[in-house]
Amino acid sequence: MQKEDMETARSCFLECLQIDDSIASAYNNLGLLALGQGNLEQAKEQLQIAIEKDPRLFSAYTNLAAIEQSRENLSDAERLYLKSVQLNPNASEAYYNLGLLYVKQEKLVQAKTAFEKVTQLNPDNYDAFYMLGNVYGTLQDYYASIANFQYIVFHLPEIQEARVALAEMYRRQGKYPLAIQELRAALELSPNDVDVLQHLGLIFLETANGEMALGAFERLVELDPNRADAYETLAILYDLAGLSEAALESCRKAMELDPENERTRDTYAEMQKKNAEMAASLEAATPPSAPEAEIPAAEEV
Repeated sequence: MQKEDMETARSCFLECLQIDDSIASAYNNLGLLALGQGNLEQAKEQLQIAIEKDPRLFSAYTNLAAIEQSRENLSDAERLYLKSVQLNPNASEAYYNLGLLYVKQEKLVQAKTAFEKVTQLNPDNYDAFYMLGNVYGTLQDYYASIANFQYIVFHLPEIQEARVALAEMYRRQGKYPLAIQELRAALELSPNDVDVLQHLGLIFLETANGEMALGAFERLVELDPNRADAYETLAILYDLAGLSEAALESCRKAMELDPENERTRDTYAEMQKKNAEMAASLEAATPPSAPEAEIPAAEEV
């Protein structure tokens, strides 16, 4: 199994059971092999046999719970995960999956408890720290959220998602310089990351730094010319900068990419109306030119 030679592994486990059909771990591993092939019914059957052979085999409960969770049988999945951690309080994988299940059910306090348990049991499970940061953020406990994202950034600074999430928590606290600092650090590692550019541009927009926001979104659409929302934001920025034609062109591009977006169509219509009113106002304010003076005809003497 470690060498991903699944057929040989299956043959070995089956041969093992021919010698002694009471070995629960063999059924558990056969269940994992079936699960890897997407054969959920066969996997479930093997795992149930494993539990019958050894009711204390906690990993079989975890694997069976994962099947129930994939089938949206969330109450059964929760019961099986809880049985697994009851048998083995150090089963970090079961706690992690339980946390994911609680997030899906929007039971955030229970999810927080599950992910905290994972981080205590396995400090190298950075996914658990990331999920815990998100849960704390949703609960608006921003200091705790920041602490979890900072832990990831300290140990694995190359993980962009953690830096972006950390920047978002700083933004929610109104700590814009710290948010910008994290996003710029992310761009140093990956200069062409369009998601980081978009977050940075939106923070510049939120802090009324139109020039920096304009530069970020211009770079963004250069790297990814298929982002309708970026062109729409760029249109607004051009409009604020008084670049009417560029604003209309960006808005037209957004409509081409997302023709069903009513908001973009409304924005385009408002810009057209605004430009028409401005043109009419300028025309009305321009004084008529004075008629040219007539030159009297010369008369021969």
